[in-house]
Amino acid sequence: MRVFLQDSIIDEQLTAPILTSTGKPKGKGKAYATNEIQSKNGKTFKSAPSMEDMLCLLKSSVTLSQAAVVAFFYSLAEVGLHASLMYYLKARFHFNKDQFADMMVISGIAGTISQLVLMPILAPALGEARLLAVGLFFTCVHVFLYSIAWTFWVPYVAAMFSVLYVFSQPCMRSIVSKQVGSCEQGKAQGCISGISSFANVISPLIFSPLTALFLSERAPFHFPGFSIMCVGFASMIAFIQSLMIRITPPIANEKVCDSNYVDA
Repeated sequence: MRVFLQDSIIDEQLTAPILTSTGKPKGKGKAYATNEIQSKNGKTFKSAPSMEDMLCLLKSSVTLSQAAVVAFFYSLAEVGLHASLMYYLKARFHFNKDQFADMMVISGIAGTISQLVLMPILAPALGEARLLAVGLFFTCVHVFLYSIAWTFWVPYVAAMFSVLYVFSQPCMRSIVSKQVGSCEQGKAQGCISGISSFANVISPLIFSPLTALFLSERAPFHFPGFSIMCVGFASMIAFIQSLMIRITPPIANEKVCDSNYVDA
């Protein structure tokens, strides 16, 4: 496809036309020569990183590998809670749509205030690693509180813990960002997102049938919130792993996986 507007003036000492009849620039100015040298000597990315590239990236930093484990179990717990909680509350306390909406409003407002007010104060004081552990600890607390809820107002109290557990995701992303060079940011964040997405797929397959089983008459023992407690155990694994994270200095841009590039 040709460009409809023709070049009115062609100064070969300065630049070259965008398109010519042969499809190649015919100018030999300084800009063209510079671009030609860069195209010969430069490196380009592959079209898509392979699984080997992802493993190489994770192995490049112990902290990055630990963050990947935290991301998996945190997403497993988060989606498992969302997949089971409404079913559990409706069967246990006969919640309706208005009560579900109230809980969402409480959780959303608390989380918004926390990220706007508390997080800018606590992040510089505690650091991302400690704040991540704090967020995951209160994730465990609020999930376990759901599982042992004995009356209808307990889930409302548990929802208010979002003022503290919302720290988890931003802190984890910040830790990952500091472990790779500037040219690897998209790949690192995409790797963590891919791991989280995999957990998002398998989590409902695990916790939804488990919730249905323990809310039915076929339950092995009487504990309606057992599936929610299992979600809490998954978040506890993420919390324990977060305690082992030690922030290391960011690696150099050229250090990570030279195989990610190919010669042009």
